[in-house]
Amino acid sequence: MKNTIIILATILISCQPSKTTYTWEEFSLEGNPSLRGISALNEKIIWVSGTNGTVVKTENGGLNWEEVFIPDSDSLDFRDVEVLTKDEIVLMSAGSGAQSNIFKSKDGGRHWKKALVNAYDSGFYDGIAFWNETEGILGGDPVHGKLFLMRTSDGGDTWQRIHPDKLPEMNEGEFGGFAASGSHLTVKGESVWIGSGAATSRVFYSQDKGEHWEVVYTPIIQGGGSQGIFSIDFYDENTGIAVGGDYTKEDEGTKNVILTLDGATNWKLADSFPLFQSSVRYLSKDQLISTGPAASYTSDNGGKSWSKIEGTGYHTLDVSKDGTIWAAGRDGRIAQLIAE
Repeated sequence: MKNTIIILATILISCQPSKTTYTWEEFSLEGNPSLRGISALNEKIIWVSGTNGTVVKTENGGLNWEEVFIPDSDSLDFRDVEVLTKDEIVLMSAGSGAQSNIFKSKDGGRHWKKALVNAYDSGFYDGIAFWNETEGILGGDPVHGKLFLMRTSDGGDTWQRIHPDKLPEMNEGEFGGFAASGSHLTVKGESVWIGSGAATSRVFYSQDKGEHWEVVYTPIIQGGGSQGIFSIDFYDENTGIAVGGDYTKEDEGTKNVILTLDGATNWKLADSFPLFQSSVRYLSKDQLISTGPAASYTSDNGGKSWSKIEGTGYHTLDVSKDGTIWAAGRDGRIAQLIAE
């Protein structure tokens, strides 16, 4: 088992103008892996994953971090993790062909089963999301011109592909999603939404857990292979947001936030735009937190406009059910956002 050293540094960062002061408590992993998977079950239990088979967890709110060993995984890039319960964890690696896998643990990470291996040379897993402890969905790059989607009804132990005939056609040059933060797809109620990118950037959505699908064009920046939707989230089944931009231009932001109030049928651009963003989450119907590798932001008006949190940003973030906010990014950096 590899040994991981955690270095703790507290950084006081204020976000002005704002009624709220934000404090990042930041941790660094030895080896500086790139971290893109994160799942916060509650204020105590947080899992983070990334390159070179990196998986770490804390069960005391970040006071101590423990490396989790997955056999024969040193070459894998774990880009998404879902903590279903304290004991049940689903882990996704991304990459071409057999580099894309799903792993499942039922004992808090002590033992693992490889539940799924990508069988398509052109396949590439992008992210997973769960409606509850048993039902989940996996999204990947297109296979044979159709969005690649799989579902589980047993907590990730087994997966079944959604038949391509049920899905809309992909456009030429359209990616099924960016595996930047594990959040190119999201679920709420009975619904699921998936953001695409590259040549065109659309939102695929289903109101019955993937049985029937609609797709709508969006006004977000698109057209290049590095442009489009990178993260999507919904507060309820009507109110949603998608963020992104151009990942080759981390220090720029143009037409990279879109909003919907009708479940995804119609999208409009925000009033102002942050720098490139790769992950967004609702804190309340009006309050949001968003991050990208160059900067993090908050919004208190439903995503219409944004206030920058001074300092660098992260690749991914998550908000637990009890409201704790965690982020992770390049150079092995993990951070908790404290709002006062």
